[in-house]
Formats: sequence, C-alpha cells, structure tokens
Amino acid sequence: MNGTHLTPKPFAFIQARLGSTRLPGKVLLELPEGSGVTILDHIFSRLIQILPKERIVFLIPETDLELKDFLNRKDYLWFAGSETDVRERYILAAETFGAKDIVRLTGDNPFIDIHSIELLTEALCHLQTRLYCLSFLNLPLGMGAECFSYEALVSERDTKTEPRHREHVSLHIKEDLERYSVYRLNPPYLDSKEMEESALIRMTIDEPSDLKLANLVWFELGGESPFFGSKEVIDLYQKKPDLFLENKSVEQIRFSLPKNESEKKKIHIQYGDPKQFGSGHFDRCQSLSIELQMNGYSVITDTKHQPDADAFILDARETLPKDETVFLIDNLEYKNRKNPYLFLLPHPSVEWKDKNHFSFYTSPLIDSYRNEKEVVGDWLVYAGALDEVFSDSLDLYLKEVLSPKWGINHITRVGGTNPKLPNIRYYPRLTKTDYMKCISKSEGFISYFGQSVLEAIYLKKKVGVFGMTEIHKELGMFLSKKIEIPYLGEPKNWFLPPDTCLSSPIRLDRNAQNVILNWLKTL
Repeated sequence: MNGTHLTPKPFAFIQARLGSTRLPGKVLLELPEGSGVTILDHIFSRLIQILPKERIVFLIPETDLELKDFLNRKDYLWFAGSETDVRERYILAAETFGAKDIVRLTGDNPFIDIHSIELLTEALCHLQTRLYCLSFLNLPLGMGAECFSYEALVSERDTKTEPRHREHVSLHIKEDLERYSVYRLNPPYLDSKEMEESALIRMTIDEPSDLKLANLVWFELGGESPFFGSKEVIDLYQKKPDLFLENKSVEQIRFSLPKNESEKKKIHIQYGDPKQFGSGHFDRCQSLSIELQMNGYSVITDTKHQPDADAFILDARETLPKDETVFLIDNLEYKNRKNPYLFLLPHPSVEWKDKNHFSFYTSPLIDSYRNEKEVVGDWLVYAGALDEVFSDSLDLYLKEVLSPKWGINHITRVGGTNPKLPNIRYYPRLTKTDYMKCISKSEGFISYFGQSVLEAIYLKKKVGVFGMTEIHKELGMFLSKKIEIPYLGEPKNWFLPPDTCLSSPIRLDRNAQNVILNWLKTL
C-alpha cells in the first residue's frame, strides 16, 4: 500500500450556527416541515452510516446557546469556539478530539453524498504528504465535502490571518499549490454527462427557495432511499428538470483559486454494467480510479468506450476490446490479442502459475479491518440479486443444514429478498464501510463466486461458495477445487457440506495494481 495511512480515521467536523442572515435558524429547520427531523439531524443520520459517533462533531459558536441545548438533547458531540474565526474553531476542535484528518462539512447541506466521503477516506491511503486537501469536483452544490490534515489546517496559522482565511477554513491551502498538495478528484460513480449536469444543480440551503427545493427532492427520493446520493439527484434532474428551477436564480459566493496547470494523462476505465454483471467490476474500478487519480492521472469511469483518452482500462469479462491500446482486466479475449492483461478473479481459462498465491484488487480500506475481533458463530451471507424462491431456499439450507453442522449461531444476509424464517438479520444492501465491518466481525462468509469471496479469504474467514447461475456454478466449483473451500451446490440442488468448513490456505495480496501503474508509466 502506498502513502502514510494504513488505517485512516477521519473526523467529520460540521460547522453550524443559527445566525444566518438570509435564512435565520436554518440548521434547525425541519425537513420536511412537521417531520421533527432537522437539517442537522439529516446530516448526522447520513454520517453515522459511515463513521462512528465519536468521530462526528458539530462545531458551533460559543454564543449559540439554543444550538448547544439542541445538540445536548440529541446527544450529538459538539465543540464551541469563536463565531468569527472559524478556522481557529477547527484547530482547537482538532486538538481537543485528536483529529489528524478532518472532513469538513457545513450545517446547511442536509443531503451530503456519503459515498463521496467513503472514497475520500480511500484517497487518504494513497497520500504522499501530510500537507494536503482532498475534494471531489463535479458534484451537485451542497452534496460534496472536503478533507484536509491537521498539519495543513494549522500551517501558517500566524501569517494567514486575513478575514477570508479566518472565515473560510481551508482557503489558505487551496490558494497555495506550491506549499500544499490539493487533489480535486472526479467521482468515479458518475459518467461524463452526469458530471456536466451536476453543475446545474444546487442542493445547499441559503434561502427559502433552496429549502423548498430540498423538500421537493426529499418527497421524490427520501421515502424510498433516505440516504440517496448525487447519482440519484442527477437522475431526478434528468427526469424532472423543471423541479430544479425553484432555486436557479440563487447566487453562490465563489473564490477564484489557482489551478494546477500540469498536464495529466487522461485514463478511461470501462467496467461491466453492474445491472448485468454484478457490482464487483464497478466497486473495484471505483477504488482503482481513486488510486490512479492520487497518482497524478485524470480518470473517467463509465460503462461505455470513450475515444478521447490517452489510455483505456477495460474491466468487463465479455466485452470485445476496440483496439490494442487497452489494458484488459478479467477479459477472456486476452489470448487472441496483444493487449497487456491482468486477472483479479481466478478463471478456468487462465493458467494459475502459483497455486498457493493470488493477487487481487479491492478497496485499501479493507486493511483497516484485518485485525478486528471476530464473533464465533456469526456468519455473513451475500445473496446478491437472488429472487424470492432462491432466497427462501438458501435460508432454509443455512438454518437446517449448515447451522448445526458448522456451529452457526447468527446469520446476517445481505441481498436477496426479505427472509421469511425468523432470526436472520437482513439488509437489502450495505455501504462498503458497513459491509467491511460485518465481514470483519464474522467467523465465516458464504456467497457466490466473486470479489467478495476473495475479500473474505483475505480477511482470513471461513468461506463457502454456491452457484447462483450456471456460470456461477462452473466458476464456484472451479474456485472450490483450486483453493480448497466447500462448494455448497445451487438453490435447486444443495449438497450436504463436508464435516468441517475449511479456511483456504491460499495467500492473497493486494499488489495487482502495481502491474497497471507500471504499464501506465510506459505510455
């Protein structure tokens, strides 16, 4: 792993006050009106999905007694400091809580995109300096965040004392590209068109029209998915653009900042459509995009080929490469072409030279969970898009066959349909953070062939695989034979498992990306 962070533990600092002139008391306004849920509640409920409570802190002025009372009643952590010198408020809060890396948010942005914060945390793993500032470009206004270090925050504390530097916490960092490393990343979960349209969307709350739009968006998206992100908002904009005319005339204060003029090579990563090929390709391409951007490349990720890049990376098994300048990941055309290639998932058609070792690629955050204390008898099951019949069949097999044979006391199932059997903890989906927490604390893991199986082996879990489709059956049986883990059968034909559940003896590492980085250096 590159960089200075092995286990990044950023704090979320949310600056909030009641003294807004355009919309007084806005941070405690209810959204929607009459719900009892304030804007600050929305922010906290999103952050708690990805950060522990002890690393979510509201930074407020010392004189805001009403705000202190609200935060105390909610049992939210807070720190009170200067009303006018916001930067000093951040510095003292960082020293009080021991924060080394700080995600800065503001109390007028209820719909922060928590996935962007997850990926900013990944970016911390690739830092080469402590004097840094990280943020995403091309997100709707009010849905992003920025992250910087305590060292950068406190740097030039006694010299950068202009009012704008005291009011705007990270401005001194972004104004000096020679002293500080300022990373402005493209969000890998948005395509080019979505990033262009994000500039037309304003989701921050400064005026009554902003609040009205926030209510409209919540009624469209919040009921079905309360933690909707930028992609869902942009999709709503594409379907109902007139909705967003509500606050189009509101002007935003902006600063003219220097730009890094160094020319970057443009890389396009094309991945298999998650709806067609599962989320594994997409997930690892997001992490790969972050790593490449942190190494100085400009990266666009998409499901389609784009002709204007300097280099292409194709992570889609069945897609035919368009030319010879593409780096192939898990692509079965590699035998018939001259392209450089890499397999991050084992496959029967590819020679496995070292049967005791395999290099794969996943989020670097996985290393933060390698030494978690597991709970014996707790098992995590990932069922993907299994339908109701197959989900019920899997649950029955888990309960009646595997549980008594392998000592499974508690089952958590992610994916599939809502379980009918009692005492199965169920989630339709989990954030990457919650997934890693679940798998790290579990004794074992069961799923079909894919990225998650390798992640579980990497975390030294007991693993079993099943066949969700005919293709997964073939791949699951191949993987079982290669790395000595039980193949459990298919929902139509479960096998009686062996007497013991094997932990695979294979050694996994995460150095596969070095092959890609070395290839890019040759271009």
